[in-house]
Amino acid sequence: MGFFTWFGSLIDQFLDWLGEVFRRFIEALVYALQKIWETIVAAALITAFGYVATLYVIFYAGAVLGETIMEIWDPRYANSKPSEVFKLGQAPQSSPLPKKRSEAKKLKLENWY
Repeated sequence: MGFFTWFGSLIDQFLDWLGEVFRRFIEALVYALQKIWETIVAAALITAFGYVATLYVIFYAGAVLGETIMEIWDPRYANSKPSEVFKLGQAPQSSPLPKKRSEAKKLKLENWY
């Protein structure tokens, strides 16, 4: 699966979760994520988890306006290995994401590297 195909899959999962009305928010969030994926996120994930084919991710609104929290983990070690947490400060300010971590929907990252 190619890099842009993978991001398209993420957009589809977001649309299924949040709905078409939030398409602009979702596209802006994914665009912000694309800018840091290769240099920051993927490098940290490879260091933490290796080249695992499938990871899980949740997104929720941060405490600061416009901040989105992205938390990624390996499902095989959910109870024994900590997740990687990233704060996306450049996310859109009008976030439809839940404010509580427990309300976030688990999305699947397949072939993310």
